[in-house]
Amino acid sequence: MAANGSQEAGAGTSGGRSPRGQGNWHWVALGVAVAALVISLCALVLSSPETLLAFFSGQTLDPEKVEVDAAAFRDYFKVEAKRFDLARRALVLTLKRTKAFPLKDSDYETLAERTTRTLAGLLPLEALARGYVRCECFGKNKEFLGFTFERIRGLVERETLDLAVPLPRRRSLQGVVITY
Repeated sequence: MAANGSQEAGAGTSGGRSPRGQGNWHWVALGVAVAALVISLCALVLSSPETLLAFFSGQTLDPEKVEVDAAAFRDYFKVEAKRFDLARRALVLTLKRTKAFPLKDSDYETLAERTTRTLAGLLPLEALARGYVRCECFGKNKEFLGFTFERIRGLVERETLDLAVPLPRRRSLQGVVITY
């Protein structure tokens, strides 16, 4: 203390920074760490969208685990390959027509005369004549998730056709039945 009772400048302190200033570096380091974590997560999601799809929808990333049943049309086409197209959020099935696939109107008449006069024999022909098939989607435990009508008329012009079945939202696709 000075002779007049006043304190000298800086007396009673360490002469360095205040405790308040030391805590700021801690928050800056924490902010940098959080920013690095956010940037890393964004890079992971942008480089691998299938990881994001699997995380949020529970969808399997292996198309071979999705069971496809096209028995109703086994005489006319077969499913040759399957893959996921994540840009379109679809399971893409490559269909290949058989020799029995009707290519012109007279083929439908001939096939209708040869098949048994049952609905199971005539309905696939009717679906092929329309150029559309019904794709029914199933989840776990054969839970019905919905259906779409998909155009297959392109099999008249080409031997193979990629059929895109939309993936259900927030549910894992376990099976697809292609029917009339």
